[in-house]
Amino acid sequence: MKKRNLLFTLFILGLGIGLFSCNMGSGKNVNQYPASYVVISDNASMGGITMGTIWGYFAAPSLVDVYPGDCLIVNQFTVDLDNQPAGKQYYTATNIDKSFVDHSFIEINDTVAVADYTLKPSNPGGISSAYYQGRFFIGFNSKDKNPALRLVYNRKELDNGIKNFYLLVQPSPSGTSASDVTTVHAFDLSSVIQNPEFGRDTTIVFSDYPTGIAFRYIKVNLNYLSDIAADGTPTFTKVQSPYEIYVFK
Repeated sequence: MKKRNLLFTLFILGLGIGLFSCNMGSGKNVNQYPASYVVISDNASMGGITMGTIWGYFAAPSLVDVYPGDCLIVNQFTVDLDNQPAGKQYYTATNIDKSFVDHSFIEINDTVAVADYTLKPSNPGGISSAYYQGRFFIGFNSKDKNPALRLVYNRKELDNGIKNFYLLVQPSPSGTSASDVTTVHAFDLSSVIQNPEFGRDTTIVFSDYPTGIAFRYIKVNLNYLSDIAADGTPTFTKVQSPYEIYVFK
C-alpha cells in the first residue's frame, strides 16, 4: 500500500467531462494541476501512455516506467498550452511528479469473513472517476506501517440498488508506527460494474454534450470494521452517502 504522512482527503466524485472543467491556471499559458490520483492506459489515438485523471485524459509520453492499469498518486503535473503537439485533439502533460499505489480486484463472495483482518481504520474515504476505468481509490489512517487490504462485496446480501462493499484490513507483522500513517489502495470494480446482474446503464447530458454520454455505473456504500464483540461478531460502519462509480460504455 502507498503510505503518506498526510490526512487522506476525501474528494467528491467528479466525472470531469471537460478537460479543463477545473482550471488550475498559473498564468503564462501554463496550467498546473494539484495532487490527484491517476490510472494509466495505453491509447494509440493519444500517442500511447495516457493518464486518466478527475479532469480527463492527458497524454503522458514522459512516463516511461509505467504500464496500463498502473495506479498512481501524481503530486503535480503541468500542461504548457504554448508547447502542445501541432494538430492534436488532446493535451500532453509534463513535469509529472508521481508515486505508485498498490491495486487489486474487489472480491465477490457469498459472505464477509473478517478472519484476521481485524484492524480498525480511521477516517476512511474514497474517490473514483469515469476516467479511472472502474478503479476506486480508498484511503484511511492507522498506526500500522504496511497493512493488507481486501474489499468484499457480499452478493447474497439484499439491497435496494445500493451495494454494500466492506473494507477489511489486516495488521502487518512489521509493527506499528508512533504516529498516524495514511494508506491508499486502488480496487478494480470492473467485475461488478460490467456484470449485467449488478451494473446499470445510464446516459448523462452535459452542456458540451447535449445528446448525452453513455455510462455503466453502480451505487455503493463503503463500510469499514469499527468494532468486534467478545464473541467475534463484527460491527461495520458506513462511511458516508453512497458513491456513484461510473465507467464509459
